[in-house]
Amino acid sequence: MKQGPLGSRLLDGLASLRLAVVVILTLAGTCAFATFYEMEHGTAAVQREIYRTPGFTLLLGLLGVNIFSVMISRWPWKKHHIGFVLAHIGILILLAGSLVSLHTGLDSNMALFEGESTDRVTLLDKALFVSLPGPAGHGARFPVEFEGRPPRTDAEQRFPVPGSGVTLVAEGYAPHVEVSETFEAGAEGLPALHLNLQAPFATQDAWLLADDPSRSQLDLGPVSLDFRRASSETEARQLLRAGEGKSHLSFVLVPPGRLLYRASGPAGPGAVEVGKPLATPSLGMAVTVERFLAAAVARRSVAPAPSPAKEERRMPAVRVRLEGAGERTAPEWVLWTERRTIPFAGGRASVAYRAPELEVPFRVTLVKFNSDKYPGSNMPATYESWVRVDDPERGTSEHHISMNNPLHYRGYIFFQASFVEGTPMMSIFSVARAPGLPLVYLGVALIASGVAWMFYLKPYLARRQAARAKEAHQRRESRNEAPAADPVAGRSGPAQPARSGA
Repeated sequence: MKQGPLGSRLLDGLASLRLAVVVILTLAGTCAFATFYEMEHGTAAVQREIYRTPGFTLLLGLLGVNIFSVMISRWPWKKHHIGFVLAHIGILILLAGSLVSLHTGLDSNMALFEGESTDRVTLLDKALFVSLPGPAGHGARFPVEFEGRPPRTDAEQRFPVPGSGVTLVAEGYAPHVEVSETFEAGAEGLPALHLNLQAPFATQDAWLLADDPSRSQLDLGPVSLDFRRASSETEARQLLRAGEGKSHLSFVLVPPGRLLYRASGPAGPGAVEVGKPLATPSLGMAVTVERFLAAAVARRSVAPAPSPAKEERRMPAVRVRLEGAGERTAPEWVLWTERRTIPFAGGRASVAYRAPELEVPFRVTLVKFNSDKYPGSNMPATYESWVRVDDPERGTSEHHISMNNPLHYRGYIFFQASFVEGTPMMSIFSVARAPGLPLVYLGVALIASGVAWMFYLKPYLARRQAARAKEAHQRRESRNEAPAADPVAGRSGPAQPARSGA
């Protein structure tokens, strides 16, 4: 059998129905698997490991090549190809819009307490941040994906800090770790309290560090605690009075080392005795100060642990060190969302492992949040937020966001994703931006137009054309079958033969 030119055979192969079936079935199977994978591991994992991979992009591109080849194989197009061409062009535009949104769009989160406002969103990506000491203040951000290619001691990942001659080295990674922390007495450090809290159905240990923004307060739901320092008895009484409130316990350290406390309720301040339960009847739990350290030094232990199924519940950590300026620091574990300070070059450098943030061109304020529960249970039935948007270009506007009612604003879409119960309430929004969405809408419109043309307009036009052809044919038949007139007899009918005479 004679084969055609190479280009013709290649076009036939790319336009073949077999290729289309294989690609579509593979794409459908991948998307089905991704749906269940997202349920188990979370949105960030499915975006990183499936949707944004080169393989998924190649699959969509191969489908687009197949559709384009089918169109070219019908060239030159005729009038009856209009619906076919519209539908296939629509599919190509839809695929292009999906790829644009997939690789240049935005998937992020925004968390706000009631009354809080922000113009920044937190991306789903991960990055290492480093800031070096010194007047130059060198710093840098390095996007990382340790899940797919984790660093090891024999396969370090090095990140040179521009303009400094210093390198941030990642030498270890754990997808989930368990952290145990304790404090020991030191020559210098912040005052610390080790508390034991015994509720009717639970017991918990906790540490409080005075003057530490992240460790001086503790919110346990039914009760909150805080620990501060005062320079005098007068200031201590003011701080304890300010600490009054529903289910609250305040500790104040007064020179030269006297420790006072006050719980919410009518009772006044009292002195803390280490090892003895405090008088806290209004809290509904027994509180004991097990240890008091005038200057505490933290000792932390980080150990890899089995990973939970959902990525949102994991606590990843990376082990890093700094090299340069004739110095090399000891390896240090940095937990996800944590910022660690490391002695370096006569000062203190900081290394953080967290999600990068992005500024949006307007400010969002959470005015009010509401959560309704199912009757007789604590399960939320619905939750909704009222927000105010302050836009330098469009002014101020107020909007309502609920589970089935997202906010569309300047190309950004705000979904009501979750919330954190407390006082005040926190609302969590999923913020997305899809630059390819107009292309998707155009593609869908063209596909709908092409399908309507092929299945409705084209048959109608064919029937009308057939009816006109039939009518014209009947007119021609009627003209051809009409009887001719007799010019001699002046009447219609066949001529009579002449009779002979006798």
